[in-house]
Amino acid sequence: LKYVISGPHQLDPSLPAQSYESLKLLKDKYLSQGLELSIIEGPTDLDKVKLGLPGADEQLEIFKELIRNCAKLNIKTPDVVEPATNLIPEYIEMVSKLLETGHAYIAGGNVYFDTSTIDKYYVFNDHDEEDLAVGVREGVFEDENKKNKADFVLWFTKSKFDDQELKWDSPWGVGYPGWHIECSAISIKHLGEYCDLHCGGIDNAFPHHTNEIAQSEAYLGHEWCSQWFHVLHLNDETGKMSKSKGNVIYADDLVNVFGVDAVRYFMLHEMPFENDGVITWELVIERFNSDLANILGNLVNRTISMSNKYFDGVVRKTGVTAEVDEDLKAVVTGTRDKVQEKMDKLRVADAITAVFDLFRRCNKYIDETTPWVLAKDEADHDRLAEVLYNLTESITIGAGLLHSFLPETAEKIVNQLNTTLRDYDDLDKFGLYESGSRVTDTPEILFARLDAKEVMPKVEEIKAAQKAEFEAEQKKLAGETETAEEAEESVIDIEPKAEIEYDDFMKMQFQVGEIIACEAVPKSKKLLCSQVKIGSQVKQIVSGIRKHYTPEEMVGKKVMVLVNLKPAKLAGVVSEGMLLCAEDENGELALMVPEKKMPSGAEIC
Repeated sequence: LKYVISGPHQLDPSLPAQSYESLKLLKDKYLSQGLELSIIEGPTDLDKVKLGLPGADEQLEIFKELIRNCAKLNIKTPDVVEPATNLIPEYIEMVSKLLETGHAYIAGGNVYFDTSTIDKYYVFNDHDEEDLAVGVREGVFEDENKKNKADFVLWFTKSKFDDQELKWDSPWGVGYPGWHIECSAISIKHLGEYCDLHCGGIDNAFPHHTNEIAQSEAYLGHEWCSQWFHVLHLNDETGKMSKSKGNVIYADDLVNVFGVDAVRYFMLHEMPFENDGVITWELVIERFNSDLANILGNLVNRTISMSNKYFDGVVRKTGVTAEVDEDLKAVVTGTRDKVQEKMDKLRVADAITAVFDLFRRCNKYIDETTPWVLAKDEADHDRLAEVLYNLTESITIGAGLLHSFLPETAEKIVNQLNTTLRDYDDLDKFGLYESGSRVTDTPEILFARLDAKEVMPKVEEIKAAQKAEFEAEQKKLAGETETAEEAEESVIDIEPKAEIEYDDFMKMQFQVGEIIACEAVPKSKKLLCSQVKIGSQVKQIVSGIRKHYTPEEMVGKKVMVLVNLKPAKLAGVVSEGMLLCAEDENGELALMVPEKKMPSGAEIC
């Protein structure tokens, strides 16, 4: 099985972690069936990464942090990590072939992929091209070199990133590859012409993965990847995490409070298929107590404790059965195929639920057979031994199924039962636990119940530290750090545009506007729609600033507006102007606002 993942983001090393864990689960599943799994990862974004240049150490540390986080959470990391900068010849060869076959064209110094040359471009969702946003933020204008709105750049020689340090010679001039071509070339180099599964965040489905498919299949002449796995978002109860609020939940903080497998359980079980997941400290505590401590931990501890109490730890199969045993055995032996069915459909949360249903059935079996009652009558001791054998065997099978999800816990369970993890092919067979084995006489509590009153003060300390770190960062950015010497204020140089005549500038009308209403644009995660009062009129303006401002924050702001911009549709919503913003080197946006109090409609001149 050949598997590829979109590379880590340079600003957030945690982004691919769930993809990595998904592939680990798949690898465990397929290896158990005699298949091999190859995974590759390509750190990309050549227009952002400064390898070997200023900032290179920071980028390297970000990637190392990702690997450390994966190790801490017992998450599988890629077999191959290929930096995007290693494959410049491969990009050039791929772009050259696309030009030769008519799937690409040269315009304005850049090489573009021609989406009109393929049968179906929008493979994940249908889009009305008239509704496609030109850009996701202010200052990004329509590329007039494109033949079609959906066309995308394969190789840049001219762009707003011309000041970047990374450039290479090519048949089309000095420049660098587009983002999408990097992933295709890396995959084809290491996996060949066919890829079985491609993973990444849902926000990459369009346009990144859509463009990967278009260029790869045009280049190869056949279907490229047969399945796609998109990980959705993990939010808190408000829908947005922010360091300024102190409510960002990091993996290492969770591990320090709850332990590795508890974090793995929550992340894998609470991410519903095809929907965003919600995480809060309170929810993790609740799941920890109800599922891990009560259902699993209590079951294992009770079974081992009863074996020690009644039979000095010896587990014997006596053959004294009852009708209730058959239902238990049917549930236990049928769980493997249920888990496999869910994993075949990539429904990881449902697969874990199936394993815990096995443990739930074991707890019910204890209530049905009442071992403490059987222990009172010597004549029932063989029946009691059979009950405890059935529980021990069921838990052993459950641990084998649990191993891919909670590996440390599964190992602890079988160690306490004095056995080993079973082969995959034996997880649907009942009765393989060796009769006469002795369980541990010092059972370890797998998950001790947590008291929220004890946990939440620790959480508040984490939040306070997070807020303090954020405030320190903001002061540093603003040049307010209390140091002996004031740091030199940072500056940004951008590519100069062509000079314009004074008359051209005078055609643009800038005024102060007051935002009187604002809402998120439906079906868009980047756009806000504002009603802006400019003098006596109100204009509707759509802006790509949702990552930086909430609708509530926008209302009441006085902003600078380009008033006479020709109306255009962004994500199906008409926009009648543009809000002016500034952007720093990290892509953070700030609205341009008047320095002094100005009335709505005041001319900016």
